[in-house]
Amino acid sequence: MTGPRLLIRKAMLNIQGRVRPCIQVQADISPEITAKLNEHFSSENLFRRASYAQGFPEGVPTPPAALAPHLAAFIKNDACPEITVKTLLAGQMQQCSSIWEVMAFEYVAQRAFDSLAEIMKAVAEVGTETFYPAAGLDIALFTSDTTAELALLPTPIAESAPDGLANAA
Repeated sequence: MTGPRLLIRKAMLNIQGRVRPCIQVQADISPEITAKLNEHFSSENLFRRASYAQGFPEGVPTPPAALAPHLAAFIKNDACPEITVKTLLAGQMQQCSSIWEVMAFEYVAQRAFDSLAEIMKAVAEVGTETFYPAAGLDIALFTSDTTAELALLPTPIAESAPDGLANAA
């Protein structure tokens, strides 16, 4: 297998006597990770339109200028679907009213796939141990400071038993 990828299909389909632009997206990932995701995490949200009603957070790829107004309208519209792990793994089709909606859904699906990639990294680590080093901690400086502080402490008084008695310690 080549690695995780998002399959995107676009077509013009005859739906109830009208030809409409449609788009289908489906995650293509390893069977082992798919099984774990379906068993334990299928209802996890990857894209919720309510989360993006005020715009996209920093770090999200900026949509092309021509798409931005159409994307904003699509996200505010009730036609914008929620995308979960289950729907992205099974495949999700969107009937659209314009090519701009197709492009907006594609952008949203790509962001959902980005979220799925983050979940896949976490799922791959289930059952393993990892370590997180403190960010910005200089171990050498910490060790020398601690050693210097311990050297300044008074010497503890040694415990000793009174003359003629055994030390219970």
